[in-house]
Amino acid sequence: MRNFLKDIIAFSNSTGGKVIVGIEDETGTVYGIGEQSPFKLSDSISNMVSDACTPQIEPDISIQTIEEKTVLVIDIVPGKFRPYYIAKKGKETTAFIRINGTSRPADARKLKELELEGQNISYDSLQEIGREFDKEKGIETLRKQ
Repeated sequence: MRNFLKDIIAFSNSTGGKVIVGIEDETGTVYGIGEQSPFKLSDSISNMVSDACTPQIEPDISIQTIEEKTVLVIDIVPGKFRPYYIAKKGKETTAFIRINGTSRPADARKLKELELEGQNISYDSLQEIGREFDKEKGIETLRKQ
């Protein structure tokens, strides 16, 4: 279950992605969800993700049939309110990102970047801390170049 949440969080903190319940990752073998009700399982997954993660992640879950077996496709869009993490464990240890098909903990630098993205701020728009900026002087400097 932790790996499942780890992937959901990593997709939310990165560029989005899909988790498919009922297909084995390594081999691609389709097992399906068995006799479980796809609707109840879908509701359980939505509740688990919503209860465990903060800010709240809203997965889009669809029921599909592959090789005559029922699977659930959980579509995660890139989150707007980054960083996402497991509420009870804290962002320093459970804010995950995707790197080459794997979910990894975000390091301190990446965590800061995610926090800025969540506030809709980018590094290149930040002024140097402790330094005053004179707009008129800056414009004049650019004109001379």
